[in-house]
Amino acid sequence: MVRFPTFYLNLEGPDRSGKTTIFSMIHKHTGYRWNIHDRSAISMLTYAKLYERDTFHNIENLKRELFNLNNRFIILYPSWETIYQRQIEAPDDIHDVIALKKVYSMFGEVVEEFQNYPNVIVVNHEEPREVVPKIVNSLIKIESYSFKQIQEQVLQLACVRNGEAIGVNFTLFDKGEFSDVDESVLEYEKEKEYYQKIRVAVKKKIQNEIESGQQLKSRRFVYTDDSCISLANFNYRNNILDCNIVLRSSDVKDTLYYDLNFAGILCRDVFKQLNLNSAEDFCRIRFEINSAHIPSMVN
Repeated sequence: MVRFPTFYLNLEGPDRSGKTTIFSMIHKHTGYRWNIHDRSAISMLTYAKLYERDTFHNIENLKRELFNLNNRFIILYPSWETIYQRQIEAPDDIHDVIALKKVYSMFGEVVEEFQNYPNVIVVNHEEPREVVPKIVNSLIKIESYSFKQIQEQVLQLACVRNGEAIGVNFTLFDKGEFSDVDESVLEYEKEKEYYQKIRVAVKKKIQNEIESGQQLKSRRFVYTDDSCISLANFNYRNNILDCNIVLRSSDVKDTLYYDLNFAGILCRDVFKQLNLNSAEDFCRIRFEINSAHIPSMVN
């Protein structure tokens, strides 16, 4: 089964939004299943704007975080009345009500901009006991997403980026069996010959390197091309077959599903060719999509 690893979970929201409460309740509900970060690049950018700092690096850092689908964001945005009441009951040592209101308004803009991103959950609900189980259940499902569900996430990201997201990336894990890959992609007429060409080239590359004296831990198991699947690099260390797959570009609406499944098949081919053992070894597959695009939206 292809799996997202235990991802980075980021809690966001204005001051007094309830992050500490949600933080503790998620840990209690899951037995500390995930590492949870209190604030991310979203807050870094928000407060940089608040204090009129230069925001270039903050914007770039935020793009890197958002375009990595192993990152998940929970943005808490309760009503202003709730924020105000909490401030009155226990005044903040740094921000007064006026400053809190400004930060709250800025996070309203954050919610407006990012609420449709595939890895962002916006929580407006006031009662943590009701919302936390729903959050946890949705996150657990994400851990075992299929290739189809991952394709849908990338498609959603491209949609909110006006048809193209640059530098989308994610990491998956598998025991080397890839039992859930869709073998029918090898018969996809549009890419059938292309996929076969890559499979043959990778197998031949590894075979030639081994016959020339390269060891299992060789750094030379590399396939490169200037076509859409531009790089496939395989390294074996400490019982992990690292598979690095770079897509120069991918039509995320019509082709990405096939590319993802093909990459799984390719990694499985290498796992078997190197005689790795699924009882001891596993694959870590890093995907990078330089241009995740929807042709009808960008042409």
